[in-house]
Amino acid sequence: MKNKLKKWYRPALFLLPVLLFIGIVNWHVDSYALLRVTYDDIAAQMAAGKNVEGLEESDYNDRNLLAARLSGQEEPFQTVVLGSSRVYTFDHTMFGTHSFYNAGLSEATIYDLLAVAGILFQQDKLPQTMVIGVDPFLFNTSHDNEKWKELQSYANYMGLMIDGKFSEDSLLPSKDTGRDFSKTLSLDYFRYNVTLLPEKKRFAVSYTEQWETDGYLKHADGSVSYQRELREVEAKDVEEMTRQAMEEHVVYRMTDYHEIDNDHFWRLSALIDHLEEAGVEVILYLPPYSPMMYNYIESEEAFQITLDVEEKVKNLAAEKGIALYGSYDPAGCGLEMTDLYDVYHVKTEMTQDTYYPVISVP
Repeated sequence: MKNKLKKWYRPALFLLPVLLFIGIVNWHVDSYALLRVTYDDIAAQMAAGKNVEGLEESDYNDRNLLAARLSGQEEPFQTVVLGSSRVYTFDHTMFGTHSFYNAGLSEATIYDLLAVAGILFQQDKLPQTMVIGVDPFLFNTSHDNEKWKELQSYANYMGLMIDGKFSEDSLLPSKDTGRDFSKTLSLDYFRYNVTLLPEKKRFAVSYTEQWETDGYLKHADGSVSYQRELREVEAKDVEEMTRQAMEEHVVYRMTDYHEIDNDHFWRLSALIDHLEEAGVEVILYLPPYSPMMYNYIESEEAFQITLDVEEKVKNLAAEKGIALYGSYDPAGCGLEMTDLYDVYHVKTEMTQDTYYPVISVP
């Protein structure tokens, strides 16, 4: 019996520090926010009015945070904004209500819009008003991406609804954004976490009541305050970035764009119908380009499809009798190169001026 115990004793003494090291690394780095801090934890702090710093440095998953924030919200927001990062600076002060959430997502596709709406429908948390940022690349299938699959069950749920195929037998969507203690000793998780140690990277956030800090700040209302170096960027640097993009013949997610995808456009139209039938006021918003970039778009045949998208969206708004705000053309809001953080993102102080009615419905 003693010999048998000795046989187990020695391997156990060897394994214990190895397992302890794996657990400590996974807990300390926690790159996917599964152990030490979770998206549920962050969402709870945001619901309590705290702004979050450190998310960008942590390479956070904005879709997981959005799912946690919307799921943890007890009452529906009065106003919700959907779209890409080009609506990030829309905040509650623009709409005169604290019952507001900016649900913008990086590199958003049409499926992301469906997914966010799916969360709100499934959880019976539809807002009174929904503002949808309609970028021209929403209908460019050449630049769809896989990020939306983090919320795939909600996108599928909404897809079934707009296709008229949802039934009592359909699976209800869900997303777990809480702790997963099984990852404590996960070798797969460890293999990735340990690669971040030399760079001293880890998932780490802090909370503040300040509206602006030196870093990237996610506000309690979902909007974003960019880093100080972006807020204080000089116009000549933005012009140089824009000039470089033009020399490389690149307009963000607008290359290889040969036609407006009818299926994607129909999905937007059907989503609007479902929202309106549920009593939601829908407003569409076209985020403007900078004067330099818009002039380039107008002059290059490969990118003039942008103008076709705007016309098609205008017609859609008119047909449905819904308000349309903004324009890809910056002339309507007097946008200047001094009003941008970079090639595509308008500074916070100018955001409200870009939000002007093109088609106004009483």
